[in-house]
Amino acid sequence: MICYYFPPLQDVGARRSIAFAKYLRRHSWNCRVVSVKNPDKNYCSLGKEEPPEGVQTEYSKSILNLSGIIGNLDAIVLRILKIAGIVPKFRLFYNLICIPDLFIGWIPLTVLKCLRLFKKTNFDIIYVSCSPFSSALIGIALKAFTKKTLAIDFRDPFTINTPLNQGLLKSRIKINRMFESYFIKKADIFIVNTDDTKEAYETEFPHSRNKIFAIHNGFDADYKIDKNNREKFEKFTIIYSGDFYFYSQPFIDPFFAGCKLLKTKETINRYNFQFLFYGDGAYKINELSARYGVQDLVSSHQRVPYENLLISLSKSHLQLLRIVKGFLSTKLFEGIPLNVPFLATIPHGEAERIIKEFSPGSYIVTEEKPDVVAQAITDAMQAYKINGIPDNLIDRFLSRFSRENLTLKLIDIMEAKLNTLDTLKV
Repeated sequence: MICYYFPPLQDVGARRSIAFAKYLRRHSWNCRVVSVKNPDKNYCSLGKEEPPEGVQTEYSKSILNLSGIIGNLDAIVLRILKIAGIVPKFRLFYNLICIPDLFIGWIPLTVLKCLRLFKKTNFDIIYVSCSPFSSALIGIALKAFTKKTLAIDFRDPFTINTPLNQGLLKSRIKINRMFESYFIKKADIFIVNTDDTKEAYETEFPHSRNKIFAIHNGFDADYKIDKNNREKFEKFTIIYSGDFYFYSQPFIDPFFAGCKLLKTKETINRYNFQFLFYGDGAYKINELSARYGVQDLVSSHQRVPYENLLISLSKSHLQLLRIVKGFLSTKLFEGIPLNVPFLATIPHGEAERIIKEFSPGSYIVTEEKPDVVAQAITDAMQAYKINGIPDNLIDRFLSRFSRENLTLKLIDIMEAKLNTLDTLKV
């Protein structure tokens, strides 16, 4: 398993790989992980979590972390162009150098590390978790040397239906698409994490349909779940963790604008309501809430251990869900098994369908209208007062989205591919 994001990194991108490694081992697969020894701290957050028990984990160094260097170079160009009255719409050095991404420095020594491991142990599958998308090049190189089966897992799409293309030159987007096509061509198994994304890739790459699979992120049911727990914060609490997205966009933020409406009407105040935030962008949340005059309703904090986050989530009344179009946030899979309904300000799509199926007490707002958000919060506060919030369908949800069951799906896919290849050899 080639996983840049893995403990002690505590970024959300690690959770999927952690679960796969743990449950692969539980179901009798000998699994070894290779991760980064010196992660780029501009993009990653180090914690104290250990790899799953019994999972052998090796670390290789990145010969160069580019984000600081590239950021400084692009900042110099930006200052020069601003003096000339020009505001660039793209980052010059990022577009020219970081192909396919900022993490190319991790490729050389990781390939060498993995080849040494292959000499010691005969593996059947090379699994690569992307992003970073440069990790796919590691897997492709290893496949070329070892002739082993390659599974590439895109936790998020690279160029299809994604806003990650913003700030890129058209020529760079074309190069990224060439890389993406190359990755899919070389992979024996290509995994994405939503049904919508699977459909998009099948449409774009119809000749590869038989190798494209969807495995959702899910929830690790090994975390203790007390479905009957009704302990909530004294204040009505809406919680959010991770990247809030769109901090500085010029348009009106419907959530904070909705809170402002309720504060103006004196429906909520700092004594009966709080927005609880955990994440690296806590200072941005403070700035955003001050912009709307609701900073007294906000309690923002830096990252906390995942177990602590789940405790706070279980004690909250609503979980705010915001997603980037084309992506399916891992937060979608945390609130449902903890029996917390959503306030989901999301576009129509797969997230909406999942919430409607498993969380009947949730509030879905597909229009960016503050008054609709405000009404949803008001309704939820009144429903909680009379115990009128229906429970989430936890057992049905976990039967489909538990991390263990999703890993079993991965195992079925890999075993089917290995059996097919064995038959072809015969």
